[in-house]
Formats: sequence, C-alpha cells, structure tokens
Amino acid sequence: ACRPKLERPDAEPMFLRPPFRQTPGPVTASQNYIRNLILERWEAEVKACEQAKKLQLLEIAPGPAISILQASIRRLVVERWDAEVKWCEEAKRAQLLEVLLAAHGISKLT
Repeated sequence: ACRPKLERPDAEPMFLRPPFRQTPGPVTASQNYIRNLILERWEAEVKACEQAKKLQLLEIAPGPAISILQASIRRLVVERWDAEVKWCEEAKRAQLLEVLLAAHGISKLT
C-alpha cells in the first residue's frame, strides 16, 4: 500500500531568503522596442474605439426617414468616440516623447 509521505513536525517553514525578496534592478530595453510597444498599444486602443463607435452606430437603427433624435444621438456617438481617438493619439505622442527624452538623459521638464 502506498502511504503519503509525512513531513517532519520540526521541518522549517519554506520562506524565501533575502536575495529573492529584493526588488529587481531596472530592466534594459532598446528604445526601438519600447517605441514599438507604445505604438502597438495605442494602435490597439484606437482600433477598439473605432470598433465601439461602429457598434454603437449600428444600435441606432435608422428607419426610412431618420428622426432628429436619431441624428442627434448619432452625432453624439461619433463626437464621443472621435474625442477618445484624439485622446489616444495625444497620449501616444506624449509617451513617445518621454522615451525620446529619456534616451537623451532627460527625465524631467522644469
């Protein structure tokens, strides 16, 4: 018969010792790699915004004659998602600028 192995009652608890608890140092990555990550992230955000705008516009089912209310709602949806895309583009430019400045040793603008 196979019995489970019992631990010794006086066995020490398993805790990681100091080198494993220390905060790791900074990770180095090329400027190109970081730039590509930023571009991919914000392009995905823009794509998601455009998809959400399309889906919301499809939910506003226009009849044979579009009502004033439907036209207003469509305009609000378009304006909202266009503003979101604009914000994403600005955030992307700001992050790319931060990477460029950091590559030249500038970490703060004063």
